[in-house]
Amino acid sequence: MNYDVAIIGGGHNGLVAAYYLAREGLSTVVLERRDIVGGCCVTEEFAPGYRASTGAYVLSMLREQIWADMKLVERGIVVDPAGPSLHLFADGTRLVLSDDTAEAVAAIRELSEADAAAYPAFEEHLAELAGLVTPLIDTTPPSSSPSSPAELASLLKVGRLAASKRKMIDEALFLFTTSVTQFLEERFENEYVKAAIGWHAINDSIAGPSSPGSAYILLHDHAGEDTEAGARSWGFVRGGIGRVTEAMADAAREAGAEIRTEAEVEEILVTGGRATGVRLAGGEVVQAKRVLSNADPKKTFLDLTPDGSLPSAFAASVRAYRCQGTSMKINLAVDKLPKATNMQGEGIQPYHLGIMEVNQPLADMDRAQAEARAGRPAEDPHVEMCIPTVHDPSLAPPGHHVLTIDVNSQPYELAEGDWESIADDVADKAIAKLENYFPGLTDSILHRQVLSPLGLERRLGITGGHALHGDMAFDQLFTLRPVRGWAEYRTPIDGLWLCGAGTHPGGGVTGANGHNCAREVLREAKGGPIRRALSRGR
Repeated sequence: MNYDVAIIGGGHNGLVAAYYLAREGLSTVVLERRDIVGGCCVTEEFAPGYRASTGAYVLSMLREQIWADMKLVERGIVVDPAGPSLHLFADGTRLVLSDDTAEAVAAIRELSEADAAAYPAFEEHLAELAGLVTPLIDTTPPSSSPSSPAELASLLKVGRLAASKRKMIDEALFLFTTSVTQFLEERFENEYVKAAIGWHAINDSIAGPSSPGSAYILLHDHAGEDTEAGARSWGFVRGGIGRVTEAMADAAREAGAEIRTEAEVEEILVTGGRATGVRLAGGEVVQAKRVLSNADPKKTFLDLTPDGSLPSAFAASVRAYRCQGTSMKINLAVDKLPKATNMQGEGIQPYHLGIMEVNQPLADMDRAQAEARAGRPAEDPHVEMCIPTVHDPSLAPPGHHVLTIDVNSQPYELAEGDWESIADDVADKAIAKLENYFPGLTDSILHRQVLSPLGLERRLGITGGHALHGDMAFDQLFTLRPVRGWAEYRTPIDGLWLCGAGTHPGGGVTGANGHNCAREVLREAKGGPIRRALSRGR
């Protein structure tokens, strides 16, 4: 069969694109290499009776239009709000940060009166800056040389937004170009407060918090549907985040899309400079008028396109694109709920409902990231842990729990040795570190799953084990994502499009990448206006 569209990868953005394209009457097939859909948003059994979300494990920023159009609530998706974040420090200091500003202020006051007074203005400032970013999430980045009414409209929208927010432009430019360390030092004095807010800077990046441009990450989670909700407006999906992509797949099928699993794409076919389909592992050819890749930019352009099909300058930019993950993922099956030291109460406490951070001052995070840049797993890394079973006990046998752990500052490329040899040792050290804060944890472990950056790459198909398909730095965002000159979901190969997290607005489970790409494909395919629902971003 010759399809209108073939989509490489059944991650959430690929499924969103498939839904909108099929709904508009284009014959669409999704080709997923694994036996399940979901990409980085999957929930899998890692031990008998224990299920965990292998990649992403919290949901935030999924676009409201996608919720409504794909009828995700009606399909049974329930998201339980996460509790406060607990930050644990080696000297026994504990800081609990809540979504509720008044509660956060009260907690910070225990460490610093000045920082408690500064915190509400800090949150308000980030919310104001998010007003510059949020309207752009659903917008296709404009071309600097618009050649169509749609491109001109996009450029004008950005210009109008900049004009309406001109008083904030200087502040926004500072945020995008400065470091987390500098940004926070201008506002707070206490090292524990700065660490609790700024640790996000090292998540999914090899850079340290003192690296210029790292401050943007403070804004990213504010740029959701509701800028009033604060930086921790996220939650846990009942049944695991894989339930979301299962529901998206159902919506796409009902719209008319075909979804094939165990259908790994081996090559994108290019004839006369145009994508004409794909070849699957095993030799089967799937012909299509257009190909959308939900794979990351490096996988798409360096592994799947034929030699010589891309301009040399473009290929060089893709090779230079930063896409090295720095996290090890550990899932544990345990027979009892861990309890943090220096925290009161028995049974499930509010901090169990959020993320627990074994934290350190920003300067120590810089040192850990420097070790990772040198190709050495950090000796004393930042570690975070959550317990999805306190929200959904069905993920484990009665009375038991699943712990999901992220160990930061773990380089994909090692200076010595290989991940197959050292992964278990690194995991042992991380669990031993957690034991100091959660006594009895080690003895409670029944099973475990360890995924190094290399393991994440192999399991989820993400280059470098980078869950966001590339660093979220200023030089890899908006009109510069994935590379300058090609930020409109199009590629140098006619008929080949990119719809994954390596496009604007970047990583996170927003669905905007797939939605925006589908809108552009439909504009080209239809040659005119399409449904108003898809025109929202322009």
